Amino acid sequence: MRIGTNPEKEKSNRIHYKKHRVLIPVYIPKDKDPYFKDLFDVFKESMNSLLLTISSNNTAITIINNNCKVEVTDFIDKLLVDKKIDKHVKLVSNYGKVYTVLSEARASFEDYITIADADVFYFNHWEKEVFELFSVFKKVGVVSPVPAPHLALYNNVSLFGSLYRKPKMKNVVDSESFLLFEQGTNNTKIFNNRNYNWKEKQYYLEKKGVKACVGSGHFIATYKNVFKFFPLIKPEFVFKQADENEFIDSQFDKLGYYRVSTLKAFAYHLGNTIPDWIRKYRFSKKIIFLTHIKQLKRNKLTYLIKKLLFKVLKKFKII
Repeated sequence: MRIGTNPEKEKSNRIHYKKHRVLIPVYIPKDKDPYFKDLFDVFKESMNSLLLTISSNNTAITIINNNCKVEVTDFIDKLLVDKKIDKHVKLVSNYGKVYTVLSEARASFEDYITIADADVFYFNHWEKEVFELFSVFKKVGVVSPVPAPHLALYNNVSLFGSLYRKPKMKNVVDSESFLLFEQGTNNTKIFNNRNYNWKEKQYYLEKKGVKACVGSGHFIATYKNVFKFFPLIKPEFVFKQADENEFIDSQFDKLGYYRVSTLKAFAYHLGNTIPDWIRKYRFSKKIIFLTHIKQLKRNKLTYLIKKLLFKVLKKFKII
């Protein structure tokens, strides 16, 4: 039987809600495959840069542990004990990225959710640059701190199929950012598709003197927290090509939101190695580099009309 009264009931402590949460799924197993050899160091480098570049008063961090090896789990536990992160989700099996981030995003109260891979290196002011675009462009639902003009047409039916706002086209993206993206992905042809070189001209939006590059990838991107409005569909696989498209990216498009990115790179894709030029920033504090429900209710017919117009524009190579 209960004896006495729980003293917590008398304290009336308020919950402090933050504006922004970063979700990072991690899978670093005890595996001798050379691919995993340096991933733990990469993850530590990533976390160090993240902690140095966020506003701790406004940003919370969740790390999702997909049954990582003991050393990684201990490292994350230490971050939690030191209050550098506020949530460590431990899973007995590897559930991959889509299942885990959807589970946590739906359970988050923050206004914005950044979904990031565990191999991202963050530069100063990335949050500031991302939230400026959200502030200026009200229909933007996804912002990446890494320019992705080659993905301008990816899940941007709501933008290109709209008669309200048409993107402009000019060379606006920082040239050094292209090189960083190529190096990080180890793909020198990533900006060449449809026989077009996206380094020459890019789609962009402009308002109040602020420009946003049309297009966003998803190794790091910040999303408006509208995940509770997604259909409750269960992912079937731990990792399946195009799952991020089906379960996350296309859902934002269907809700009428645009995908954009910053004009300069404020993050870098480390992959499974750490370049020498990144190492010099280690432990430095100077990491620098050159809702309203009515708005969420989408008329299905309107979306289908936009989708049809989008296809017509693509067919006749207008976009």
